[in-house]
Amino acid sequence: MKKIISIMLAVTLLFSVMITANAEGDIIHNAETCENIPVIVVRGMDFGGLYLNCGTENEQPALNVDAGVIIKGVLKAIGSGIINFSFDAVVDGIADVAGEIFKNFAVNENGESVYNVSVPKYVKSADNYDNLCEGTAFEYGIVRTCIESFGKGHTYYINYDWRLDPFVVADDINAAVTSAIAETGHNKVNIICCSMGGVMTLAYLNEYGYEKVNRCLFMSSTFCGAQVASDALTGKIDISAENLYNFLDYSVAGNDALSFLINALYKIKVFDAAASLIDIILDNYQDRVFEKTVIPVFGHMLPLWALVQAEDYENAIEYIWGGRENADAEFLAKTDNLQKMMTDKTELINEMIDNGVEVAIVAHYGLPVVPVYENANFNGDTVLETYQMSGYATVAPYGETLGDDYIAENPDLLSPDRTVDLSTALFPEYTYIIKNCPHVGGSYGTDYSDFIVWLLSYDGDFYAGASEEYPQFMLSDADQNLSKF
Repeated sequence: MKKIISIMLAVTLLFSVMITANAEGDIIHNAETCENIPVIVVRGMDFGGLYLNCGTENEQPALNVDAGVIIKGVLKAIGSGIINFSFDAVVDGIADVAGEIFKNFAVNENGESVYNVSVPKYVKSADNYDNLCEGTAFEYGIVRTCIESFGKGHTYYINYDWRLDPFVVADDINAAVTSAIAETGHNKVNIICCSMGGVMTLAYLNEYGYEKVNRCLFMSSTFCGAQVASDALTGKIDISAENLYNFLDYSVAGNDALSFLINALYKIKVFDAAASLIDIILDNYQDRVFEKTVIPVFGHMLPLWALVQAEDYENAIEYIWGGRENADAEFLAKTDNLQKMMTDKTELINEMIDNGVEVAIVAHYGLPVVPVYENANFNGDTVLETYQMSGYATVAPYGETLGDDYIAENPDLLSPDRTVDLSTALFPEYTYIIKNCPHVGGSYGTDYSDFIVWLLSYDGDFYAGASEEYPQFMLSDADQNLSKF
């Protein structure tokens, strides 16, 4: 009897040790029977996510938006203008205020941070970071969804300094991929790249290859750059009355009083007057502000140069660095390399698909973009343009359609509202288009989050529209409930 009890105690003790070891992560699960492929979520640009002295007791947001400092600076600029009877003094003063707001963002000629600014890093799986289980919107919502769907130990989050060379960020992505494979026993990962994460992921794929990638989702992604960067770096700063009205009207949607006011101001040409005044200021002072504030802070940010469209690249170099190319030769060699990466992306992604990597591209339309650049009449998702997000689909300007007489090369690839034609897109058979969803959808607990889980876990021929539940063209409401047209 004692022998039997001893055996039972030994078995119980062994079982307890195994449970404890498994809870602490000392025993790797059986990857052969696990259907949950680890997920790497690569976030997008986050202006508010950079910190001065990150991780220390002196940590503070790098973006200096102290209202008192801003108001004091603006009043000082106005006062200087009055005293000196000079509008130049006002512009210089306000440029100084803007420079102070973004001062900590500056990078040097090597693309490295001038100040001690960085971001919190999540170098291990999500089971090491409780805060990743609490997100609700944007990338944090996607991470939480992945945690609950595929497990903490199968979810990794790439938070990076978006100002740095994408090939530097590629090292962080590779470290996460390597850790995920080592810790879970799987031989491949799924990658979700959101917004600017598209450029960072392309850098990873160029630098380290795609052999360890099972599925790659480009969500509201910059994998084809961004028109806003092209226009900004070629000096095409412009605010039109219509674009300004469209953006403000969308911004106050749901507030009847403000919507009425915005419409009334538009009808009595207030926006036209404001746009004309801004044009005069830009004509006289844009180059001055760029030289004083924009170029010193943003000029050496390499990711922005990856976003510039190929047809605008030489003009951008001339506008920002004209006459100083020799002094910045090493930096421009890096921008050339990034442009080559963007030019070669089509061949790379096609090669990935041919070799079994499953790819999905998800783009949004139906919303205006920020109205501060020449092409701000593009359809978009308030941040990026549908044209680039979709891989160069033919897209009608915001608020318009392609017309009743428009003939698509493939009618099945024309959105039911005749606004987006995927016939011209790089990867039409793998591209989803969602109307009226803002930038980087996927908020936790929504239809959209269910769609992301489906994209990551669907076991079948992987192409846009493979499921009747998720057709190639979809609608989204304000709560990210998805529906068919």
